[in-house]
Amino acid sequence: MKMILLWFVSVIMAAYGGFLYGKSQTKTQIVEKQVEVIKYEAKKRAKIQARPNANRDELLELMRTGHL
Repeated sequence: MKMILLWFVSVIMAAYGGFLYGKSQTKTQIVEKQVEVIKYEAKKRAKIQARPNANRDELLELMRTGHL
């Protein structure tokens, strides 16, 4: 009886530990993807702003179309 209870508790603990590990890995992946998106957007913005004669209207139009 004690062996079954001990086995059951260890299975529950292992499952909970796996859940916590998976949860922390998911947060890490989300943060990494957000950093990649920010870097990508910064590069695109710098490229667009580096174009000659990029005035306010052109930048607003690019922002509305989703390119900025």
